[in-house]
Amino acid sequence: MVLTSAPKNYVLLPSMRIGRLYSKLPDGKLVYLTTSGQLVCSHGELSSTISYWLSIEKKARINNVSAPPRGGAGNRSVCDCQTTEGLNVALPDCIPIPEKPASLFEFLEAVDTEKLNMKGREARRIPHTEPAAFVSTVGRVTCRHGASRRSLIKKERSTAASTRLPACGCNLAPLSLRGGIKLGKIPKVCGPVSMTIV
Repeated sequence: MVLTSAPKNYVLLPSMRIGRLYSKLPDGKLVYLTTSGQLVCSHGELSSTISYWLSIEKKARINNVSAPPRGGAGNRSVCDCQTTEGLNVALPDCIPIPEKPASLFEFLEAVDTEKLNMKGREARRIPHTEPAAFVSTVGRVTCRHGASRRSLIKKERSTAASTRLPACGCNLAPLSLRGGIKLGKIPKVCGPVSMTIV
């Protein structure tokens, strides 16, 4: 089943997974249950992923070298967890799994994040992005001024002035999509669109 409107107790975690609060550990750390039925930390990361990072970081310390950033250069995670406590428990059968929203845009629309008009289409602010990133109804991710990450990178690398490149100085980070959710609520059209004139 797919949600058409997200309940207010659902949250978008930094990993772009959507879930709801499952438990609070004695030290105050929060555990979330995702729409795929997995327990994650407050950053939205799985126990297996955190364990892998901790292993890599331990090996790096032993070899006296720097560990790579969590998530890699192109998909960095803000997770700094040093334990997987609370993430390795069996879910009771009576716990309902949160329903998955149809798209990220529709989830952001339901929880009413900041709204802008981007080239005639509504766009919603994606939490946990800095500088602010927005997703449009068709799933296009842009800065506040409507420029895509690709066009901003192209502008940064360009040595010649161009009116086709963005005028803003934004620098969008890659969007972590560990949640596997569709971005826009309107499917992108590939190829020519046929029209019947009556």
